[in-house]
Amino acid sequence: MPVQNQFPDSYDPASLRAIVTPSAFARQNLFYVQEAGHIRLLRSHTGLQRSSLDSYLIVQIASGSGTLRYGGRDYPLCAGQCFWVDCRRPHGYRSAPHDPWELRWVHFNGRSAPGFYGLFGDASPVFTPSDGACVARHLDAVLRAAQRWDTPAELNASAEIAALLAEIVTDRARAADPGALTADRLDAVRDYLIEHCTEELTLDSVAAHFYISKYYLARSFKRRYGETIIACVNSARLDAAKRLLRYTDLTIAEIASQCGFKEQSYFSRRFRDAEGQTPAAYRHAWRGA
Repeated sequence: MPVQNQFPDSYDPASLRAIVTPSAFARQNLFYVQEAGHIRLLRSHTGLQRSSLDSYLIVQIASGSGTLRYGGRDYPLCAGQCFWVDCRRPHGYRSAPHDPWELRWVHFNGRSAPGFYGLFGDASPVFTPSDGACVARHLDAVLRAAQRWDTPAELNASAEIAALLAEIVTDRARAADPGALTADRLDAVRDYLIEHCTEELTLDSVAAHFYISKYYLARSFKRRYGETIIACVNSARLDAAKRLLRYTDLTIAEIASQCGFKEQSYFSRRFRDAEGQTPAAYRHAWRGA
């Protein structure tokens, strides 16, 4: 059940904090909320200093200004900015003495949280989202879910956190490489790879087809989809192989050849790495006796 704290008189009475104890299911399977809130200070006071807290914290500064202390550095903060920190490390933040701030935040965790934080990177914890309203909507939705904590609310909060993290990570990637290929153009490349996956494709041939530098294409593709072009082609070939295994009587060797694998042994090895079973075992499991 959530606990909604009463605030001292330095806070606007409309401020709200929900402290949540996640269920065992949420801890095992979801992004889960530990605390969420939306506060507005009426006057500044001593900031928080923490360390060794098993949590990740995302904060949006809605108004006012202040300072974040993280990684041995001080980061000035102003309205419109956000920060994301790993709370196991020493960190602290405080409002400017004469410019009290308004904050939205969520403390969260989950099995996938460290991986997403790794994608975010540790170059700087502070960022300015391209769509601050989108970040605010996600944080507000998480807070609403935390106020009525039950299984549907845990699922909704997890989905909102996942969407928020995806927004932040992709936003940072765009900021790191402002000249990156557009999403539409990269989607066209991916569609081409899937459509032609059974053919002999190389990074050089794909880059030449789209008149793009192969190094630029490879970097942009990996940043958008989280996998290399070759990995995408191999996944598409395996998808095609699964269809043939399930719906035809072609031999394993014939399927390997039709799906772009030059050798049956290589196909079988890649299939087993991806599925944890041989092509023949996969066929048997899906088609039955």
